[in-house]
Amino acid sequence: MHEYFSEEGNPGNPDNLIPAGVTIDKSADFHRTLCSLLDEITTGEQRTNVAWSVGRGHAKTAYLSNGYLCHQVVYRLRRYIVEVSETTDVAGDFISWTRNQLKFNEKLRDDFGELLHVHKSKNIVDNNVEFITVDGHTKVEAKGIGTQMRGLRHGNTRPDLFLLDDLESKSNTNTPELLEKSKQWFREEMLPALSRQGIAVYMGTIVCFDSLLDYVIKSRRDFVSKKFPAILEWSKREDLWTKWREIYRSDEEDAGAKAEEFYRDNEAEMLDGTRTLWPEMFSYLDLMKLREENGVKAFNQEYLGNPTDEERQIFKEFEYFVESDLDGKDFDFIGAIDFAMGKEKGDYSVIATLARNKSTGICYLVDIFMERVHPDVLMKEAVKHTLKYQYHALAVEAQMAQEWFADKLRDELTKHGYPAYTRLKQIKQRTRKSLRIEALLPDIQSGRIRFQRHHRALLEQFEMYPMHRHDDGPDAVSMAFNAAKDSNAVVRSIAKRTR
Repeated sequence: MHEYFSEEGNPGNPDNLIPAGVTIDKSADFHRTLCSLLDEITTGEQRTNVAWSVGRGHAKTAYLSNGYLCHQVVYRLRRYIVEVSETTDVAGDFISWTRNQLKFNEKLRDDFGELLHVHKSKNIVDNNVEFITVDGHTKVEAKGIGTQMRGLRHGNTRPDLFLLDDLESKSNTNTPELLEKSKQWFREEMLPALSRQGIAVYMGTIVCFDSLLDYVIKSRRDFVSKKFPAILEWSKREDLWTKWREIYRSDEEDAGAKAEEFYRDNEAEMLDGTRTLWPEMFSYLDLMKLREENGVKAFNQEYLGNPTDEERQIFKEFEYFVESDLDGKDFDFIGAIDFAMGKEKGDYSVIATLARNKSTGICYLVDIFMERVHPDVLMKEAVKHTLKYQYHALAVEAQMAQEWFADKLRDELTKHGYPAYTRLKQIKQRTRKSLRIEALLPDIQSGRIRFQRHHRALLEQFEMYPMHRHDDGPDAVSMAFNAAKDSNAVVRSIAKRTR
């Protein structure tokens, strides 16, 4: 790539893929990995079909449909290469780059000889959708998804390399019938057209759940699959990103500038633990902005390769409130604490606070603390929240190793004058977490539990449940809501007996 298609290696060559200033020693680790995988296909170490999901804007076309295609032609490694994309015209644009390099890249022609004549009339075949090298050895053809593939021949050779590049878009994935049609074409038309010694290399961006690429990666055993998410490691300081998000989304003309200022003031902490796939192109901040602008669902699909299964998605609609909606109402505050000790690495500790309307029983989520913190930090936050809200009831998860935290918190709160021995309830769960969370659905749908829009991290866990990698927030809300119902029953019972 760098030798022939970069400004450093081949200055002045038309349509170089790699700009000036980017040398081979400065190449992104991701592109090195990508080239190594392609080399394994070339040398025969990788003989099984390959499917890779890569986020938008990560130069997958440059490396696969441009660089790798050209490599296979100049080294005469394949007889019949078929480039497939969303349409034949798009695939034709991809092979046109290689055709022009074979004609006009002087360094390439000096090293590998004339594979295409500059004048198309002197070539065997040379047009927008196919060409054959001057020696007749290699044919390259462009095809679109859904087009006829059976019966393809170059002489007596069937296609020995399929390069599949971004076959899908919104236009051919917007109904279940179109999704099934693409899979049927893939199974019954495309794969049977490949020679027995041939290989298919499929690279693209997942555009929806159960799309063709999603299906191939998850279900096809004749493909070796890999996902390359744009974010490899997430920030350890989600709390700071939550504050940044609130500023960024605020209804102010200079919201972007204020968010940038907050980021610069806290940059080191906000980037602690982060790692992106192509940092030279997409910084962590860049990706967080894309996440806000495109929405979590689209971002997860197109940059992380994690599409939302809308049939599995449980929580789709929420009723929201603003602080002024609380004015003039009488509330009990209910708290729930879920300590992450002993759980999977990376889980959050959560403090959820509900304001329960004493008259109607409607619960407003007024506060959510959700961070990865040391037990001492969570203890201080738990005390601070309890003293601030004077919880009418406080539920603390006390499964196995968590029990010591609940005991210690009860003693600490008692020291501060809070009646923990009567209001703090240790929760030893008897039902599966999934059942507890899903039991919230009727109350969320009916508006008995209401949310604030700026609690984006929590709402994302609800919206992506059960596909999100974390569900600590919804579990804590479930615990708080159950405590609100239980304490309400106790209050009403006492009130009835004292009449």
